[in-house]
Amino acid sequence: MNNQKKLYRSSTDCWIAGVLGGISHYFQWNSTLVRILYIVLMLTPGIGLVSILAYVVMIAILPAENAPVSFFSQLKSSYQNQTASKKSRRVIHGVEEEDVKHNKKRGQP
Repeated sequence: MNNQKKLYRSSTDCWIAGVLGGISHYFQWNSTLVRILYIVLMLTPGIGLVSILAYVVMIAILPAENAPVSFFSQLKSSYQNQTASKKSRRVIHGVEEEDVKHNKKRGQP
């Protein structure tokens, strides 16, 4: 049986991105209490910027409630698929340059 707790972004208990709702569900706390604590942290001098950056990082790292992987993991896998599917470089030989404006002056197409 797989009864492990999993931290995720909540899709039902969310105001901005569901991070605080997911944290409250993980620790089985009241979500209003978690939001109030976050606002106090955000308004604390010296910690405010760090808490805002941590929230943004958690948006990217934590998977959504119904998603199998996080946004960052999806972005990483799509980048890896693009680089793996790139074709090799082609080299063209024997190409001559032609002045199009010069030919139009002489009446040639």
